[in-house]
Amino acid sequence: MTKNINYLAIIPARKNSKRIINKNLVKINKKQLVKFTIEAAKKSKKIQKIILTSDDDKILKIAKRNKIVPLKRPKKICGDFSRTEEAIKHAYVNYVKKRTLSVKNIILLQPTSPLRNSKHINECINLFERKKYNSIFSAFSKKDFIWKTKKSKLSSFSYDYTKRKNSQKMDKLIFENGAIYIFQTKGFLKYNNRLFGKIGVYYMKKINSIDVDEMEDVKLVKQIFKL
Repeated sequence: MTKNINYLAIIPARKNSKRIINKNLVKINKKQLVKFTIEAAKKSKKIQKIILTSDDDKILKIAKRNKIVPLKRPKKICGDFSRTEEAIKHAYVNYVKKRTLSVKNIILLQPTSPLRNSKHINECINLFERKKYNSIFSAFSKKDFIWKTKKSKLSSFSYDYTKRKNSQKMDKLIFENGAIYIFQTKGFLKYNNRLFGKIGVYYMKKINSIDVDEMEDVKLVKQIFKL
C-alpha cells in the first residue's frame, strides 16, 4: 500500500569541507551545526518525513539519535563538485521508491543555516501553497554597489558608476541564501533541478540568512546567540 507524503525534508550533510574541517559537526552553543537544521525540521508540523543524507557515520548517528532517517550517501556523489541534486535523487531512489512512498513535494534544508528556524520553514511552505508555485527559494534582499572582474578588468555590475545614484533609487538585489528550497517532486525528477516552472521567493532577514562557510561565520553566529 502506497503511503502519501505531502512534504519530505532532505538534509544533505556530507563529511568533507575545504574551509572548515568537519563543518557540519562544528559546535555552536554546545550543539553540532547539523542539529540546528534537524531540530527546525522536526518542529515543522507540515513535514511528515525527514531524511539526512551523508557519507559521515558520525553525522548519520546524530540523525538516528534524533529519530530521523539516516541514509548513507556514496562517496562518488560527495565530492567538491558533486551537485546537491545528485544527493536528492539518490535519497529519492534509495529510500522513497524502495518503500513505495508517494512524495508530492520535497523541502531541501542545508545544514549551514543555523539561524533558519521552523517558523521560516512554515512561512515558506504557506507561501509556496498560497501562490501555487512549482518551486521556491529563500533569500534576502539588499541594495548594493556590486562590481565584478573579468580578466583583471573591473566593471560595475549592479549600477552604472558613471551615473551613480543614491541607494534609495537603486533596485533591490535578491540574494539566494541557501536556507530553504521547496519544489514539486514530479518537476524535480523531470528537470533534475531544484528550481523550475513558476518560481517563487521567500524573503528572510539578512541576519537569519547567514550561511556558515568559513570560521568567521561560525564566530559571527556564536556572537548572535549571545545577544
